[in-house]
Amino acid sequence: MSKPSFFHCKECTSKEGSVFCDLKEAQLDIMDEAKICNVYRPHQMIFYEGNLPYGLYCIVSGKVKIYKMDKEGHQHIVRLLGPGEMVGYRCLLANEPYSATAETLEETQVCFIDKKSLFHILESHPATAFHVMCSLAKDLGKAEYQMVNIVHKNIRERLAELLLVFLKKYGKKEEKGIRLNISLTREEMAELIGSTQESVIRLMSEFKQDGIIAVDGRSITILNAEKLVKTANVSDGSTA
Repeated sequence: MSKPSFFHCKECTSKEGSVFCDLKEAQLDIMDEAKICNVYRPHQMIFYEGNLPYGLYCIVSGKVKIYKMDKEGHQHIVRLLGPGEMVGYRCLLANEPYSATAETLEETQVCFIDKKSLFHILESHPATAFHVMCSLAKDLGKAEYQMVNIVHKNIRERLAELLLVFLKKYGKKEEKGIRLNISLTREEMAELIGSTQESVIRLMSEFKQDGIIAVDGRSITILNAEKLVKTANVSDGSTA
């Protein structure tokens, strides 16, 4: 982990998509004084399940996976997070140990704000506290949606829908299609949809044969988004 050159919150390109979008200059100055900025290497831990939270992590750039370990030592990815999103805030607000582990997927820049400074901002700026509540509500909705999906959708539909989520969040238009700007192993993709690595490998091969995607190692390009929507069994390609 290395410490990057300091930059001001008001100049942060991820601020507009975060819960801090409405903060005034005075509150941003408080954030600047309180925060610590670090750059994490790929596959470096930010915090571990069971540790106590002492502040809030906010992603400036890069991607982070949140996962839990079962009794057999198997990893289960709960969420993927990117620029402008908060890490570990639910446990911080609940004053309880982290319920999962946070690990970077690529080089990731993260700002850490200590608990006291964060709570001062939330108490003095109701709009930000409201944004945090909205974020909690959305996370709850996503968790409920995922549980329903596991029960009511087959693995093929769940994988197709995962690719649609990646298309929406990480898609980059190129000449032959839309490349997904995220690199995950087949095992990590399986963890996200509650399946096995073998099933994901088989289905990815089927999607390739059907002309839905092109694959080059971990790089995935969506060739036929309309067909992917039909495979995922969603009405318009939108997902929770």
